[in-house]
Amino acid sequence: MFLKKNSKRLSMQNKSIKILGVRIDIFTIEEINNLIINKASEKFTKSTVIFKPYVEFLSLASKNLDIKNLLNSSDINIADSVAIQWSASYLYGTPKTHPDLLSAYYSLLFRMKSKKWRSQIVPERMAGLDQTLPLLKLANSKKLKIGIIGGPKDIEVTKKEITKRFKNLSVDIWSGYFSESNEDEIVKDISSSNLDILFCAMGFPKQEKFIINHRNELHSKVIIGEGGSFDYDQLGGGIKRAPVWMRKAGLEWLWRLILQPKRIRRQLAIPSFISKIKKAKKSIK
Repeated sequence: MFLKKNSKRLSMQNKSIKILGVRIDIFTIEEINNLIINKASEKFTKSTVIFKPYVEFLSLASKNLDIKNLLNSSDINIADSVAIQWSASYLYGTPKTHPDLLSAYYSLLFRMKSKKWRSQIVPERMAGLDQTLPLLKLANSKKLKIGIIGGPKDIEVTKKEITKRFKNLSVDIWSGYFSESNEDEIVKDISSSNLDILFCAMGFPKQEKFIINHRNELHSKVIIGEGGSFDYDQLGGGIKRAPVWMRKAGLEWLWRLILQPKRIRRQLAIPSFISKIKKAKKSIK
């Protein structure tokens, strides 16, 4: 069976798959957010680390052992994008597909339109606000203490927007634009805050390296490699969310590319990712 239980590693019965050597843990948004809130509400013993691997990360991991080990050093990895959903269904789902480029592109162009096919292995993507906004709402209802390191340069705008939307949250925030000489000071400051949840939004792989290097010093119950969620206007950033129809069609990446043409380098990783998944299919029985 391709799905493996990891009950010893996690506090609930979940399953995982491997995509290009990187573990992806299978959760719905509701399941992962409830797990995070439960961990954040418990007495602190050790930090629970959560990463959100993206296509670009997995492509790098397939040829860079350090990156692969970095991503697999988390406690939980959740799927960031529809491309992860596609690769999971293509590799492990039904109907069975042949490991050739034609079948790969056929599944992308036609089967991806079917939510049932797309979500048969990974039920939901955890991209940005889809998972983070509901999590903040839950944290607000529990009156938790959160911290954010990274996001837009003007961190006060981010703090103002979050405290306005979530009045019961206690929020500390630090700029992600720090020098190496200031890193220890920031870690000590975060540690003294005794956070329930710390969102690290400094981009890959800086945020993941920061988390793993300091996970035992940050004294935060849950630490999440968050990425660009706080760049959106709903959380104080300057980027507008894609229209609902684009999100449902799995085209939010195109919206981001239109608004931020510099992201083209990230999108160029997708053809290479498809080719790597096609090759990986050959080893799946």
